Amino acid sequence: MLRFPRKILIAVAILISVLLLSFLFGRHYDLSQAKQQAELQVGQLRNYLDTELSRFATIPHLVTDNQLLTAFLSDTDQPVQPINNYLADIQQASGASDVYVLNREGDVIASSNWQLDYSYIGNNFAFRPYFSQALAGNKIAYFALGLRSKERGIYFSEPIYRDGQVIGVVTLKVNVSKFETDRQLLNASHASHFYLSLDDNIIAMSDSPSWRLNSLHSLTAADYQHFTTSRRYLEYVPKVITAEHITSQGMPLLYVNDANKRSKYVPASAPIERLNAKITVLVDISSVNINQLGRLFWLSVIYAGGLMLFYSLMARFAGYKKLLFSRHSLEQEVIERTHALEKAQTALVQTAKLATIGQLSAGINHEINQPLSAMSTYLVSAKRLIAKGDIAKAAENIVIVQSLIERVHKIVGQLKHFSKPAQTQLREQSLSQLLKNAMVIASAQLKQDDVNVNAADIADTVKVWVDGIKFEQVLVNVITNASQAMADSTVRELSFEIEQFDDRVKLSILDTGPGIELHALGTIFEPFYSTKSTNGLGLGLSISKQIINSFNGCLSAHNRPGGGAQFIITLASTKGAL
Repeated sequence: MLRFPRKILIAVAILISVLLLSFLFGRHYDLSQAKQQAELQVGQLRNYLDTELSRFATIPHLVTDNQLLTAFLSDTDQPVQPINNYLADIQQASGASDVYVLNREGDVIASSNWQLDYSYIGNNFAFRPYFSQALAGNKIAYFALGLRSKERGIYFSEPIYRDGQVIGVVTLKVNVSKFETDRQLLNASHASHFYLSLDDNIIAMSDSPSWRLNSLHSLTAADYQHFTTSRRYLEYVPKVITAEHITSQGMPLLYVNDANKRSKYVPASAPIERLNAKITVLVDISSVNINQLGRLFWLSVIYAGGLMLFYSLMARFAGYKKLLFSRHSLEQEVIERTHALEKAQTALVQTAKLATIGQLSAGINHEINQPLSAMSTYLVSAKRLIAKGDIAKAAENIVIVQSLIERVHKIVGQLKHFSKPAQTQLREQSLSQLLKNAMVIASAQLKQDDVNVNAADIADTVKVWVDGIKFEQVLVNVITNASQAMADSTVRELSFEIEQFDDRVKLSILDTGPGIELHALGTIFEPFYSTKSTNGLGLGLSISKQIINSFNGCLSAHNRPGGGAQFIITLASTKGAL
């Protein structure tokens, strides 16, 4: 007895499982595609039929407004030929089959086909529901076989009024064959079929001739009795087409036995409200199982090739495992060094921030000591005023002291906010408020250097996408650098310019100092480059540029044509704008 290795048996079992799953998945995919095609076509069919039926339904209303017709119905002694000619013009202009007028008894007294052998004039259609319902004051669309023409048609009827009374009915007939033959408008491909079924499950319209006036549903004796009584189909007896509704892989399918052939379809239906009917498109899927064979063949080839490749690679697995271990170790080392570098970068930013505060400490101390000294003076004065009984002036002094305390709180609070370490948190913030916060810290240096500041005219609606604390660090660094650069200038003026374009905001900080030396323009943002002879590590502008780059922004420096330096900060106004 032959015995196969266990690995081969496992490989064959896996192949069979994969092929089975592939067959089921591929079949379900093809059924889904067919369903989408059917739904697309049925939507187009419905829109086309609704549009056409609505167009034809408006024509009888136009006819009822004709005063000549109303007068003729009121007095039948008048000549009928003008009415016949008028109805013939309406028929030719609209593309309808026939247009005719019935009196209250259901007799046709005028018709567009008056000159033909099968003219309706003199016929009585009182048994038709489209006449009785229109006589009752309703507008109706009704399908039936023509009594004289024996052709399938849709009848649109509307009552004719005079002095609030129904004096007759106008009816327009459209042959159903008009819709069946127009395959281009119906968008019915040769791989699909369509049919329109009425409320009694009889197919009124279809591109398959053998389905017309028959049914895909079972019919009872009561149904046949109703067909005979209503005379909707005259003497024709509808037949039942053998059909089976099933569900496969969660998809509704329809199997139809017609002309000794069993066809399989994916159906999609949509209502046609005006006819109380349903339009259905059937996409042929008879070959869906055979279509999977090609996929299964190529999948088997790929599986066999993959299996051979797998066994080939297994021979080198030991060396690959060592290589993988080395690679993993290297990646882990890179990750650890990256984390260490990020920590060092964060510490460097924090150090630069604290260094900036240290450089500004003399001015900040002055800004705090000055209001403290003033508070002491005002408090001593208030005590003397209270002793003298002058409570009002003492209260004024206390109010001044309160404002000085708030000023000190504002300075200290902004310093605490500025100095604390924080992770980068980008969000939309007000540029005006960020600049005000930075000016609170830099104001001491600006006062110390006797710099005149032109207040920035920035609307509160101008937003930038930044980390607030880090951006304030950049602003403080650039502003204090500008202030110190103007220390020896005759005119010391700091100003700001704002420009918005393409979801970006450009902030320019301009000074009236000596400007930037030409040889330094290319290196001013490099680490450890400094123009200060005694103080400064040369990291401020380098870190500032890194911070702006982390916002997907740009920091650049230029010399002004009239003298002085210009630092330009370009930022995104919304997330992802740059």
